[in-house]
Amino acid sequence: MTRYAAIFLSILFFSITLLVPQVTMSQKGPTIVNFGARPLYRAAKLSWQAPNLEKQLSVQILRSDTGAEGPYKELDVVTLEPGKADYQYIDKSMGAESKYYYKAVIKETGESFGPDDVRPLFSPPAT
Repeated sequence: MTRYAAIFLSILFFSITLLVPQVTMSQKGPTIVNFGARPLYRAAKLSWQAPNLEKQLSVQILRSDTGAEGPYKELDVVTLEPGKADYQYIDKSMGAESKYYYKAVIKETGESFGPDDVRPLFSPPAT
């Protein structure tokens, strides 16, 4: 009888480990939240939050001027630090008036945020 009990318990334990979801980094939530771009005069301002970081990470800022599918070109790399939650990046390298698409990619994990599109303002703000 104990042999059958041991087999039953082994099967029960094995099936529970398959059914119970394992906690992974992606299930803790995204590293970056509220990623977005907004227009400025001849520029674009990207902003995001990175709450609850446990270690330093590097974020690639990517831009496409052809569409949301890309291709994307790296503009810069921003370092995320534990203890700092709010980040921004201003892209002043805009050319002719068109729509730009921005993405943020965490180099260490490959997490991608965006794309978010923006069309810069090409007339000075009213005074």
